Amino acid sequence: MKYYLKEEFLHDNNVKNAGNKARNDVESIVRSQGFGPLILSVDNWYNMSITKAQIHKAKSFRKSLNRLNKGDELLIQFPMLHHSFFTTLLVKRARKRGVKIQFIIHDLDALRFMNGQVVPLKHRIRMKIQESGLLAEADGIIAHNPIMKSVLVDKGIAEDKIVSLGIFDYLIPNFQENNGLTKDQPIIVAGNLAQEKAGYLYSLPAEPTYNLYGVGFDESRALENETYFGSFLPDELPAALKGGFGLVWDGDSSETCSGVFGEYLRYNNSHKASLYLASGFPLVVWKESALSTFVLDNHCGIAVDSLFELPEKIKSLSNEEYQKLVSCSQEIGKNIRAGYYLKTALKKFD
Repeated sequence: MKYYLKEEFLHDNNVKNAGNKARNDVESIVRSQGFGPLILSVDNWYNMSITKAQIHKAKSFRKSLNRLNKGDELLIQFPMLHHSFFTTLLVKRARKRGVKIQFIIHDLDALRFMNGQVVPLKHRIRMKIQESGLLAEADGIIAHNPIMKSVLVDKGIAEDKIVSLGIFDYLIPNFQENNGLTKDQPIIVAGNLAQEKAGYLYSLPAEPTYNLYGVGFDESRALENETYFGSFLPDELPAALKGGFGLVWDGDSSETCSGVFGEYLRYNNSHKASLYLASGFPLVVWKESALSTFVLDNHCGIAVDSLFELPEKIKSLSNEEYQKLVSCSQEIGKNIRAGYYLKTALKKFD
């Protein structure tokens, strides 16, 4: 039997960000492929002492794993929500019993701090125990892209265990195609708009115009070429988006992607890219991001070194060239809304 680990409790299913969206979509897609839920249910360990919480999470995970039999397969979303110091040991024991353990990666702290940033002690401990140790025990790993895969191989994980996802899927109930897109419409920015992640929003060049959607935006600092539309639930957001391109950019600077979040784009696939493509919009990405290869190879957007290049880059596109980007983006969007990329990655484990 094939199972996915369903970790219960998430505090508020109506939180207006995409934090739960990616995990929920993975669950929906794997259920459609015949996977059943293996429930990992925990009490509110946030109110427990550190030691008690670790023991409680470990006991709960062990109880879940003990339901599996030899030959069963378990897909775990990484990082686990209810990870403990004992998780790697418990996974190792399950594999000794003949259970296959596979991971799909959402985030890797080890990649957030690849370029010399000071790493807090708790993150160093977590990276060693949770990331390096746990992933090394996997029978299979779904990484975001070939760059992330190569980093994992450099860390000692066998190359034949790792497959590249390509891009995250993004399911949209009751989807309606966006028609009439033009290259001169505002640039869309959606997601976490807080200073620490999207500080560049307060120092954008005067052109083009931007439509902003999400949480954390300081409206008192809005620029003249920015319009803020508020925050939306993930399944409602696609219908609210209006513009000509979706922007994938992080950090403090409009000149380059910088800082922990900006540098992370060198290795990860931002979930907002999937939102934009699933909604039918071509992308603007940083030329040094891991996503730029996917975008340029699939003709679903443009890549720039700096947002100061953007006005001229858009101006240089003919209307026909822009509509070609839209057409390719909408074709990829169909695949993303159908769960194609995860379904394809899972087949490589068979």
